[in-house]
This record gives sequence, structure tokens and C-alpha cells, in this order.
Amino acid sequence: MFGIMNTFIGGESASTPEKSQGQPQKDQCDMFINVVYSGDKKKSASQNPNHEWFLKKRKFLERKGLLRSKSEPYIPPYKHRRDKAKAGQSSSTGSSTEGSHSQRPKVIFKHDTTRPQPAKVNPKVEPGVRRPVSGRPSKRSRKSKKAKLLNPAVEGPAIAQRAPVPGDVSDSNRRAISLLDGLNIPALAPASINPSKYAAIDCEMVGGGPQGQVSMLARCSVVSYEGDVIFDEYIKPDQLVTCYRTRWSGIRPRDLVNAMPFQEAKKRVAKLLHGKVVVGHAVHHDFQSLAYVHPPSHTRDTQKIPLLNLKGGFEVQRTVSLKVLSKAILNDEIQTGRNGHSSLEDARATMKLYRAVASDWEKVLATGYNFWGVFKGLTSK
Repeated sequence: MFGIMNTFIGGESASTPEKSQGQPQKDQCDMFINVVYSGDKKKSASQNPNHEWFLKKRKFLERKGLLRSKSEPYIPPYKHRRDKAKAGQSSSTGSSTEGSHSQRPKVIFKHDTTRPQPAKVNPKVEPGVRRPVSGRPSKRSRKSKKAKLLNPAVEGPAIAQRAPVPGDVSDSNRRAISLLDGLNIPALAPASINPSKYAAIDCEMVGGGPQGQVSMLARCSVVSYEGDVIFDEYIKPDQLVTCYRTRWSGIRPRDLVNAMPFQEAKKRVAKLLHGKVVVGHAVHHDFQSLAYVHPPSHTRDTQKIPLLNLKGGFEVQRTVSLKVLSKAILNDEIQTGRNGHSSLEDARATMKLYRAVASDWEKVLATGYNFWGVFKGLTSK
């Protein structure tokens, strides 16, 4: 950058030097000073907005005590805390006449090796038995405890066995048992069970829509009272499948290539279930996937039968999965492996569970007794 600065010192203006040529001038003194400079002006720190913001922020943190000032000497953090703790301790001992809030407890830091530390005493170790450092019993001792629990003949103190259900039941289960005992189920007239009028259903769904959030029917299985297959088909949804949920549904893309269309499957299943007592576990989900409505009087949901929960040793109000109920009551393992669930296997397990309490539960339903209405009325009090 170049600049020129002109300065005139004298009696007349420097802009009209031509008028004075050839004429005598009195006491005239003219001086021109020309200054030529080059180079950029360095911007001062105050002209930089980022630097100004940084300085304001630094001053603000220094005022709050969150940042050490440049003029202050550097103090290590641990030493600063120790000095602060010592100062608080000395001030509390000096002013003992003040309130209890001024008496601060002694502060001992783990890193402070100058203070005496209590010696660690190792627990007594029996000869021939290794004890881990963490205090947790070793694997050998845990096995020995398990052996004592399973085999009472093993030497050792007697272990009180927990009484099975219904020896130890909750208050809600006691209310349910008292309600059922009040009905005197054994004395009720035997309910007529026609096996040909019963069917169990189970469905497997896949996902559609964004992130597979919309459940769509992909397989439906219907079995008879004895567990015979009435209907078991893969069903092709009307919408595009975005998530097959293979881990739970067991459905793979190849299963739906030549599958039955949804509208045809819906008509066939509705025709099979018409006039029958339909058994299912959380059966409302199956009806929803089929877009089907069944009369409540002809619906048996094993998830809402209190006799099954009591027989399995669960809370009456608890929602127990089909897998857990089958293991507790029937001692059957279902839904195992990595291939996902099978609707046919689940439908058979559902019918087996219902057959275990069918005679008693049908007697209760035949009386018209609203068990859940009375039970909820008692629990709400």
C-alpha cells in the first residue's frame, strides 16, 4: 500500500505557485514535505471480533473463579484441595464456639500417603480352601453348596426348603382362591365339552411400513382339540414386507414366494372358526392380524384364565408368556433354537394348556360368574 502526504508551510497557498513566477516576493518561505510509505497496517487485537469475544469470556470465567488468572501462580489441583481442607480444618478448630456447621470433618484423600492407613487384615482362611481376593466364594465352594441343596445326605447344616405354591401365596392369589372355593367347582354340574367344537389358533407376523412397525400376517395355524392340524399355511401380505422378524416369527423371504394371498386365507380361516370355541394365547392379536371378529362367549384366552396362573404358581394378575406357562404346567420346552417360533407348535401348546383346566373353567363360565369383575372389585378396595 502506498500513500503520499503533502504538507505546505508558508504565507501563500501551495496550490497557486504559478501566480508568483517572475514577480518579486517579500518574505516568502515555501516548503513542501512529501512522505511516501508502503506496507499494510497491522490490525490491532481490539479490531478482531473473535479475539474480543475470547477476552470477554476469559474475564467472565476469572470473575466466577472457574479459570485461573495469568497473574496467579499455578497450583496443582490436589495440593490446592489439601491446602483448602487444612485451612477449613484449622478454622473449624479455632472457632469452636461457633455453630456445629462451622466444625468441618477431617478430610483424608486416598492419594495422601503421608497419613497413616489402617492395616488390612486378611480373613481367616481354612486350610486347603482357596479364597478369592474379591471375597466372592470360589467355584468349588459354590458347587459344594449346590450339592448340599440337592442332596440332603451331604454333611452340613440342615437347609430349610421353600414350600411350593400354593403353600406360600400372595394376597391377590388368596383372594382368587377364596373366590374359586366359594363357587365350589367340584360340586358344579359337569360342563359338556364337545371336542369337535374347539379349535386353537396362532399366527406369526412380519413387519411392513417404515422400519417394519406395521404387523402383517405371514403364517396362520389352526389345530383341533386333540392337536391335529386343520389349517397351516404361509400367507403373503398385501403390502410390502420391510422386516421379516425371523428371530421371532421364523419367516424367511423364501417362505412367502408362493404363499397364499391374504384375502383368500382370511376367508378360509373365518369359515373354519365359525361356530367354534377358539382357544389362543393373547388371541386378540391373532384376530387383529386376520381382520376377524369372534364372539367373546366363544373365545378362550389362556393368558386370562386364573386357573392356569394358580396352577403354575404365578400371580393371578400377571401376564405370563406361553413359553413359561408350558414349562411350568406341562414341562414342555417350546420356542427354542435360533430358527424362530412356530405357529403350529404354539397352537398345540395353547390347546394343551387349556385342556389342563378345561373342565373346571367351563364349569365357572357355565354359571355366568364374572370372576374378573368381582376380583378387580376386591383388589380396588
